[in-house]
Amino acid sequence: MSVKNFSPYLLDIFKCVSEKGEFKFECKSNKAALALKARLYGLRKAMREEKHWLLPIAEACSISITNGKTIYAHRPDAELESALEKALKEQGYKGKKVA
Repeated sequence: MSVKNFSPYLLDIFKCVSEKGEFKFECKSNKAALALKARLYGLRKAMREEKHWLLPIAEACSISITNGKTIYAHRPDAELESALEKALKEQGYKGKKVA
C-alpha cells in the first residue's frame, strides 16, 4: 500500500510527536483505537517500503493505547529529556540540545 492511501493527518501525528514529544487522541471506542493504531503501523510500513522522508521520525515514535480508547504516540525518551538536559548542564556539557 502506498503512503498516498493514508490520510495526511496520520502523517501529521508523527510530525506532532517530533515537535511536541507526544500526541494523545481519545477515540470513541477501544475498537476504533485499535483500528487507528493499526493504520498508523500500516502507514509506517508503507513509509519503510517507499523510503519516505519522514520515516526516521515515524520510526522514533512509540504508539500505544491508554485507558482502553486513547491513542498515545510519543518519543520514548521525551519524559526524560528535561532531566537529562539538567544532568548534562550540571556536569558542564555545553553540546547541542537537539541531536
